[in-house]
Amino acid sequence: TVPGEWPCPGDGRCPQDSYLLPYFSALNQYLAVGVPVYFVTTGGYDFSSTNGTNAICSSAGCDSDSLI
Repeated sequence: TVPGEWPCPGDGRCPQDSYLLPYFSALNQYLAVGVPVYFVTTGGYDFSSTNGTNAICSSAGCDSDSLI
């Protein structure tokens, strides 16, 4: 399989009438993610505080200028 694609649709592993096809299609469409990315910080962040965590997070409620 191609990295980043689910194996079922189009590669013959699922029957054409499989109930899983819509599930895998939705995963391909809405869960398109890349490889993991890691950042190494050299200091200055207090990860135990809310402000320190919000400075590097990427989900709802994070600072608009967060690292990620």
